[in-house]
Amino acid sequence: MMCSTSHEIDRFVDELVNQLADRVASRLAEKMPKVAPTDDLLDEMAKRLCISQQTLQRMRAAGEVPFVQMGRRIAYRPEQVLAALTQNQTQGSEDV
Repeated sequence: MMCSTSHEIDRFVDELVNQLADRVASRLAEKMPKVAPTDDLLDEMAKRLCISQQTLQRMRAAGEVPFVQMGRRIAYRPEQVLAALTQNQTQGSEDV
């Protein structure tokens, strides 16, 4: 018959929880979008487009520009933003 002390049980549970936390963290990391070195943050993208940060935020909220969100951080992929704006401009001219 095997007897375990409370200390051994605590150590086992701690180890199990740590292993589970590591696996969850690695799975989340696999699924989370990655920020590429070429991605711009709000201020950088607004400067690139020569618009205010508020305008860019409004465009993002309206779904006019694509973005990547990692937790509370938001980044823009310049090539995707420019492509979306070009497409919106082309579609807008067809409506006239």
